[in-house]
Amino acid sequence: MAPSKRTMLFVCLLVAALAVAVPIAQGQIITIGPIAGVYRIQGLLFCSLNGTASVGTNGAILTPPFSNATVQLRCGANDIVLGTVQTRADGTFSILLDVSFYTLPQILSGCRVVVTTPLAKCNVSLPSTGTLTSALTSIGSTIVPSLPTSNIGTGVFSVSA
Repeated sequence: MAPSKRTMLFVCLLVAALAVAVPIAQGQIITIGPIAGVYRIQGLLFCSLNGTASVGTNGAILTPPFSNATVQLRCGANDIVLGTVQTRADGTFSILLDVSFYTLPQILSGCRVVVTTPLAKCNVSLPSTGTLTSALTSIGSTIVPSLPTSNIGTGVFSVSA
């Protein structure tokens, strides 16, 4: 017997809800009450002095990803930590922040991403002191099933004391 339209609709909605929940579960969301939208701060971190990859003449990426690195979203003059996550095996990370706390211009001008794990953890020839730091830039907006999302990316990282 073929499933009914109602059953198929339920399955489709369940799959869509899971697809939305997976990226959110990988990051950290800071919220109180109903969510009007989120800022998604995301990036890709490689094991290098500036967090970027070296590319070979054949287009192959030569730099390994920086996996299991601790990444923080820090804001303001007091360096308040608004979120902390670990990079995945492929070096990617995502931090989610409820839009009701800050405006997009406040996030872009007053916050930065800081990698607190020493570079020497991924490559012993790199410094064991200092942190990688990056400014933020807006990379567009999306609406994921009724949840407006402002996507924010990192720039080139630099090592700071």
